Amino acid sequence: MFDELTLHGATGKLLWLHRRVADLTHWRIYKTPRAWTLTATFDRADAWQCQQAAKYRELVFTAPRGATRFTLAVKAIDLAGTELRATLGPPLQ
Repeated sequence: MFDELTLHGATGKLLWLHRRVADLTHWRIYKTPRAWTLTATFDRADAWQCQQAAKYRELVFTAPRGATRFTLAVKAIDLAGTELRATLGPPLQ
């Protein structure tokens, strides 16, 4: 496994169960030995649903990856203006 890693993309989503609660336009994930961190800009986000879903550990970040998708659980999230920062768990898929 990598100690440090950076991933980025142009589109992504935050899902609460199967409900889309945010549409991301640009995102970047930084993996360090201690944490996975997502930074992104978004077109649309429901702040209340994002906070509630993260609180109950039901929020996930997902983005296209070739024919499949990246999927990571969101542990905590902070939204400000059209930008977000989130702490992620390791990849689910």
